[in-house]
Amino acid sequence: MILGCNDTPNSVGKGVQNSSDYGVVHVDTFYATDHSSVSSLLSTSSVDRFMLGQYKTYQSWICLKFYLWPDSLYGAKITSATIQLKGVSHFGDSLAQLSFSVHRAMSDLFRSDSLTFDSLNMNTVNSVKGVYYNSSPLSVQTVVPVGDTESISIKILDTAMVREWVSVLTDTMDLNDGLVLRPTNSSVIRGFYSCNIPDTSLQPTLYIDYIDTNGNAMSYSHKVGLSKYVATVNQANLITDNNLIYIQNGISYRGLVSFDSLLTAWPVSIHRAVLQVTEYASAYVTHDSLYALSVGPSGVSDGISFSLSQRSADSSGHPMYSFEIRPIAIRMLSNASIRKVALSGYSESTSFDLFKLYGTGAFKPRFIITYSVQR
Repeated sequence: MILGCNDTPNSVGKGVQNSSDYGVVHVDTFYATDHSSVSSLLSTSSVDRFMLGQYKTYQSWICLKFYLWPDSLYGAKITSATIQLKGVSHFGDSLAQLSFSVHRAMSDLFRSDSLTFDSLNMNTVNSVKGVYYNSSPLSVQTVVPVGDTESISIKILDTAMVREWVSVLTDTMDLNDGLVLRPTNSSVIRGFYSCNIPDTSLQPTLYIDYIDTNGNAMSYSHKVGLSKYVATVNQANLITDNNLIYIQNGISYRGLVSFDSLLTAWPVSIHRAVLQVTEYASAYVTHDSLYALSVGPSGVSDGISFSLSQRSADSSGHPMYSFEIRPIAIRMLSNASIRKVALSGYSESTSFDLFKLYGTGAFKPRFIITYSVQR
């Protein structure tokens, strides 16, 4: 017995509330009515790694620029220059050689993140060729297979170009647009730490040997720079089964799931909302997590609400991703025109993870909503 309570409840208060007013909690499951895999513009100029190489129909090019030079380099004679990149990952054959050509950039590739792979690859604007980079390579280099965390060195043979970079007018004239690294191999893409990694020991580094204005041989290392990558994959080779949802990092493709048939009772109080999607087959993944993202009136994710997945297995042992998306559910139910959820990969900008999910059939995406009807 709890102190202060009777063993047997009395009838005080009985009948005060009508039975029709009792709070009734409902749990309903709704299944996806449509799905697709849609391309999304990927911002890579602020992430902590970039990727270079080619694997199957995947390609990734690097744009790299060093700037903000010290006064000691003004007027100096550059005798040699080498860029060092610190490795972090690979996609494809870990034993394959990485080969690439080095090109001088001919325009500001860092003005925005709107540069697409097709534009960079064509290198043409309004029938004018050579807009983005000089098509004649400064050099073609091959790197023998190394571990993911090893460094590679890129020899810059055009020391006159480097001297232009460090000249006094570099920041006020178009003398320094950096470099474009274009893959020429076909079996591996390698990831490297970018200029945005907080640990400066991992950042791309330009080593310069020079003769100063007094005739002294000097060495200097420089880390201040900008970096990004631009990647592509052949959509026809990626999306081969319309019954599946494909989520591709690094390019990127996101899943878009529609729920046209949801609750008809309104208004309601949403207590909990869980989205569940089932994995079709194992694919190449470094990070096995997904995000569920809210979708705006334009039909694309708007970033207002998001949820990270929890991975488990269903009763049949199929891998399953679950998302707690109550805020997204409330938005969906208050606006019947935006009853969609977008799915993206974790670490979307720094890997080539590929997820394949069931879009139709017995394992199609499902929306489990716990709610009560407001009276």
